[in-house]
Amino acid sequence: MTYFSKGVEKTQLKRDQKAAQLASIRDGSCEPTQGMTKEEATTMLLQDIADYDAILAGLRR
Repeated sequence: MTYFSKGVEKTQLKRDQKAAQLASIRDGSCEPTQGMTKEEATTMLLQDIADYDAILAGLRR
């Protein structure tokens, strides 16, 4: 595995972790951290996921 492919894999893992956290907050099995509301946490996680998707798209070109 190359250094580049390890970077892609690590970025994908972080994106998947954010998606899992979002799903947990949405289904109520996890509470948002740092005093955030559910809506604030959802917005933040959706933006994080979009950012990771953009990074991954750029890396895969």
